Amino acid sequence: MKKFSQPWLADPAKEIIFILAPALLPVAVIFAFQDYFINHQEVNSLWWVLLVLCIDVGHVYSTLFRLYWDKPTFVQYKKVLILIPVVALIVGFMLHLYSGQLFWRILAYIAVFHFIRQQYGFMRLYSRRDKSTQFSRWVDGVTIYAGTIYPLIYWHLHLTKNLSWFVPGDFISIPVRGLDNLLLSLYLTIIGVYILKEVIAIINDRHVNIPKNLIVLGTYLSWYVGIVMFEGDLIFTLLNVVAHGIPYMGLVWIYGEKKASQAFSFTGKGVLTFVVVLLAFAYFEEGLWDILVWKDHPEVFPFLTEHAAIENPVLLSLAVPLLVLPQVTHYVLDGFIWRFSKDVSARITE
Repeated sequence: MKKFSQPWLADPAKEIIFILAPALLPVAVIFAFQDYFINHQEVNSLWWVLLVLCIDVGHVYSTLFRLYWDKPTFVQYKKVLILIPVVALIVGFMLHLYSGQLFWRILAYIAVFHFIRQQYGFMRLYSRRDKSTQFSRWVDGVTIYAGTIYPLIYWHLHLTKNLSWFVPGDFISIPVRGLDNLLLSLYLTIIGVYILKEVIAIINDRHVNIPKNLIVLGTYLSWYVGIVMFEGDLIFTLLNVVAHGIPYMGLVWIYGEKKASQAFSFTGKGVLTFVVVLLAFAYFEEGLWDILVWKDHPEVFPFLTEHAAIENPVLLSLAVPLLVLPQVTHYVLDGFIWRFSKDVSARITE
């Protein structure tokens, strides 16, 4: 009998630290320091710099390393890589000019879809070697989606001022009562079916798929704790951003290391360059947001504070979609970004 090996992508240690731990460790931190997080529900400037600027905005720019600065990939998909941001800017301008609130609402739901699909993608990556049937794959898919969709439905049913994705009121309120017990029962049933399926698979195959099950566990913990169990903005942001942004950057780095040829060297010496570039872009973008639009972090961007925010609706409808363009491009490209992996310069590791 062939000995089973865990379905690591490349480096178990790096994947544990940068892909699996970010969804699990913050949950442990929150419970270990629960009093602090309950008494400090707002995202102060220090937390904002760490979570939003460094991780959330920073991870968006890792797309540059994955697609735009990887010459073979860029040349192969040049048209679509240029067309997507151009179309996104035009649509964004027209949409924001029509309604700023609708612009942010649509963007919020695109972001939510992006976050959900990332968890599904990681689960599929780590289940690629499973001796699975169509039914077991269906259970896996339903399970990982339930881990994100149930908390989101709960959020829509119990919409509060404590939580928002981008701006207050960006999610639609669903004023339906009496569904909590039904939804919770369905949620727990899905968990139970998944556990039973995994137990049967373990008995039959005599092995446990550790990374896949940790992805599922991390997804359930980070989304449930951040949205259902607690409703504080800081807890939600910490769990949401860390569990999403760090694994994405980790995956970009792991993919880069597997390339046979790269304009940028994904080695130990390149780590500092990678991080500095992401942070520099993130700081520059957020600086423009603060100067031109939000005016809410003068202690982080202590320049041009006297400059008034844009009030002209046409200029604002041009500035906002332009500033959000890296994010939108990142969301759209992520729908098929990892399908670009079959390029000639990729090393075969399977």
